[in-house]
Amino acid sequence: MRNFRIYVRESLFPRTKAEGGDGLAPLAIVGLADAYTTFDAIPRHNAVGSWSLTIPAGHPQSRMIQPGRGIVVFQEGESEPLFSGPITQIEKVWDSDNAGAGSVVATGVDDNYLMAERLAWTNPAADIHMASAFQYWQVNKDWPNTGELLRQLFLANTQGLAQRRLDRVFIPGPGSTAAFFNDDTARAARIRFDQPDQLVSLLSAIYGFRIRFIWHPNPSTVASNGDPEATGPGILLKLEPISNLTNDIRFGAELGNLRGFKYLTKAPKATRLVIATQNRTWREVTQTPTYDGNDVATGYTEVSVEKSGPERWHGYFANDVYDPEWWGNPDATPADKQHTLAWAEAGFTATETEWGITAERYKDRRDIPWQWVQDPTKPTGWAQDPPPWSSQYRAIQDEAESFYLDSGPTASISIDPLETDSTMFGVHYGLGDLIRVVIDGEVRDEIVREARLSSSAQDGPRVKPTLGTFGSGETPYLYGAIRALWDRVHNVEGREDLKHTLTDVPISDFDIRKAV
Repeated sequence: MRNFRIYVRESLFPRTKAEGGDGLAPLAIVGLADAYTTFDAIPRHNAVGSWSLTIPAGHPQSRMIQPGRGIVVFQEGESEPLFSGPITQIEKVWDSDNAGAGSVVATGVDDNYLMAERLAWTNPAADIHMASAFQYWQVNKDWPNTGELLRQLFLANTQGLAQRRLDRVFIPGPGSTAAFFNDDTARAARIRFDQPDQLVSLLSAIYGFRIRFIWHPNPSTVASNGDPEATGPGILLKLEPISNLTNDIRFGAELGNLRGFKYLTKAPKATRLVIATQNRTWREVTQTPTYDGNDVATGYTEVSVEKSGPERWHGYFANDVYDPEWWGNPDATPADKQHTLAWAEAGFTATETEWGITAERYKDRRDIPWQWVQDPTKPTGWAQDPPPWSSQYRAIQDEAESFYLDSGPTASISIDPLETDSTMFGVHYGLGDLIRVVIDGEVRDEIVREARLSSSAQDGPRVKPTLGTFGSGETPYLYGAIRALWDRVHNVEGREDLKHTLTDVPISDFDIRKAV
């Protein structure tokens, strides 16, 4: 049976007993908070979560709620925390619903706030006055994947310059990203004072992994904060591949383990993008004659001057991520979809014809070093495209992918499961994992994007996951949201490798295709 154990933890900067504090170490456990009346928390996949805890003001446990402190939440029988984060607001409430001494309401975020605690400096090991030593943060092309790039980014900006160090944040070694799929992100990365939380959201959505900061009683046993003598509690960075659990974790009314669900689709903000790269530059050499004292020419000096023009490479991209495999193919298009052929031939994507939106956006990426060059096979003025194997091409494609995620359509499914001993959130599956749900007789394989944890005297402990793609969620969300299903009745967005169909759930007539 599920049960949450909620503890209050000490501040990063605790007060000594002489200062009126408890004399505890930073982030140490202060005590158990089991007198609460309500608890709500929302951990989010590769993003910042939130929480709220209400305790009667007259109860001694309410005195544990102080600025700078936080909470650590365990599930009964589990040694690793399910959730942790600092207090960001304390409220005292007294009204008809909070009689007697009233209530103390603490709210906060989870420890993923550390994703945005430090900017990605161009020269994180030196004083800010040395920032211009590099145009971008210096990456290593030998870093094998996106996970390692981000691990190195957090390592450099939390353990570099002394005045920026986060002493209780522990970063694991390179072995933590060894199981990730290899990619060449490091070759194309151009990072300059970016917010790492935004990089995490976008890159992890494209490449698929789980990253989070979580409280640990002694993280120095598995990671480092740069101090070999470090001990005691801290915040541990964890990087993990997501798992395909579609054959193990499945919910549906037909399966008898689903109380209810809510399904949402929303139109895209924009579907087309213009990207502009670096201005054309060239060097001109000018010669200046030199003369002797009798005005007799003795030679000349040469000066090389760099000049730039207004010409830039421009690319035009349409969000075709959600096009069915048959879109625009006369031989493969189903009989009842033949009317879409004219739309596809005219250049419209499936998303555009579904929602009737063809809005354009512009992105200035003059930091991408691909200059205007005349394409010799095209009319005068036609810019040549970067070759597909180049880092510039990769950077342009990443920008387009980010646009698709940020501005694309949205879809999410919030479910209220009846958990069993083999389908408990935080034990058998977690954020980022792919699970299977059966909604209105259709099989859907979706990523767990967030989960609402709640506990009260009336309802007891509950977990309600929200499924979908990047940024989709039941609650208001800080970052961009994405996702839609091309055919909301019969077709389902899936992943190319999810080709198994369960025999004990309704059979669907949908096409399996890649979804971000």
